[in-house]
Amino acid sequence: MEWRGLMALVALLALGVGGGYVASAQARDDSIGTGVASPVPARAPDMPVEAPRPFADDPDDPRLEPGIEMRPATLGTGKFEITFPAPVGWTTNANASNEWKWKKPGTSNNTYVMRIEQIDSQDITIEAAINIREVRLRAEQDDVVILDRGADTLEYTYRSNEGNARYSFMRWLDLDASGQADVEIVVHGRERDIPGARDLIRRVGDGMRGAGGGPVG
Repeated sequence: MEWRGLMALVALLALGVGGGYVASAQARDDSIGTGVASPVPARAPDMPVEAPRPFADDPDDPRLEPGIEMRPATLGTGKFEITFPAPVGWTTNANASNEWKWKKPGTSNNTYVMRIEQIDSQDITIEAAINIREVRLRAEQDDVVILDRGADTLEYTYRSNEGNARYSFMRWLDLDASGQADVEIVVHGRERDIPGARDLIRRVGDGMRGAGGGPVG
């Protein structure tokens, strides 16, 4: 009697385990499925990368040509007087007591312009002046790219407030061989103005003299 009961219990347990396995297998979805797979959102996605902004179209004014006519000009007084060749027919505006801007009348904004500033009162070397300019550029302008840096020059591009690509050429002069920067010259232009801008800043810098009339240091 006990033996038959034991055998019945074993048979019931076997049926239970087998039936549970069959039920589990039937409940699982082993189908491959159809349709197109879609990406699963990341749990912590990276910040999106901003697409590059296109530059605005340049004004179609005629380009700044190399070899334009120049004439002697004088700025400052006394020991701060400087003389240099300036473009004939360009108008002059004083941005400050020690800073002047030259522009050809009738040209559009974001074409070409020249600026000259006396910085001798700052008592800094040319190298320090270039370092300061680089820091200011990156802090104040968008899309700054330094193209070339020399012992007394800097060439770079940036985005204007109107979205135009601007090409800039800068030069610093030590007119009295004191070891300090006296004058800062910059010419801004469009890509098509590059040859003329390089020629202009070279001629102005090479021809500039201080109150003592000595050569550029």
